[in-house]
Amino acid sequence: MQQKTHSVPRIVPTPSRKVESAHDDEHPTTSHPATSHLDTAHPDYPRWKRAAENAVLRGSLVCRLLSEAIPLREARVLDAGCGVGGTSIALADAGADVTAVDRNPARLTMLQENQSRIEAEAGDLTSLRFADRSFDAAVLQDVIEHVTDPQLVLREMARVLRPSGILYLSTPNRNALPNLVADPHFGLPLVSRKSREELRPILRRRRPSDADRDDLAQLLSAEQLSALLGNAGFSWRYVNRAAAKQLFTHPETVVWSDMHLRIVRALRATGLQYPLRVLVRDTPGIFNRWLNPTWYILARKEGA
Repeated sequence: MQQKTHSVPRIVPTPSRKVESAHDDEHPTTSHPATSHLDTAHPDYPRWKRAAENAVLRGSLVCRLLSEAIPLREARVLDAGCGVGGTSIALADAGADVTAVDRNPARLTMLQENQSRIEAEAGDLTSLRFADRSFDAAVLQDVIEHVTDPQLVLREMARVLRPSGILYLSTPNRNALPNLVADPHFGLPLVSRKSREELRPILRRRRPSDADRDDLAQLLSAEQLSALLGNAGFSWRYVNRAAAKQLFTHPETVVWSDMHLRIVRALRATGLQYPLRVLVRDTPGIFNRWLNPTWYILARKEGA
């Protein structure tokens, strides 16, 4: 792995399950266990619903990527910021001993009631109750951009990982052209580079129900992420090419912005997915600095 040291619940969808149309999303008629805690009146409900119902499929991508670095059977894995628990379920299905941590009690209650094999508990990702070297692997799936202090969270991941333990991390790229066109969280143009405080007044006009959330996404640049990982004691590498394959076979398991989904489907319909997949890189450079909307990373804890 390359080292960067710059300063600075159980009824779940199966893989063959039909994804709801936009019309179905706008007029839900049934309750799904992964979405029972969601606010149906919220303007983001259709996207949240779609992401939740595809959570296990999204988790299957994490399993495939993690299994490149560590055997999952009987591995102790921490799913940090587990959300509705789709990745936790996928990891448990792969044979891992999973602990899921989130700050949302409704999500955790739902997961624990339906998945007794998964240990689910509330926790602060900057101060976990687990002893040093407790886990073989940890997952931060689209989480790091939502925390107030990403450096503290990464150092806590390093603390609870055993020596040479593996961290899976995915997060959107603040400078990527697709994210400048449509931010992955709100679908708004030209906001992906905004800080939380810069974003709030925009959301008060466009999405007032989100404006005062304390977990608003603040995206990172390639340089910022590299420095954070290096300072926390990780060496790391991109695994974007494997994720790109999944993007064009099951796009809802990788992206959930409506605009991004439309773009992916248009690329598939025109056959342009094939030359674009050739452009995907697992090395630093123009693609990962300016073009790649989301990074997929495997990081290894260095030292004791």
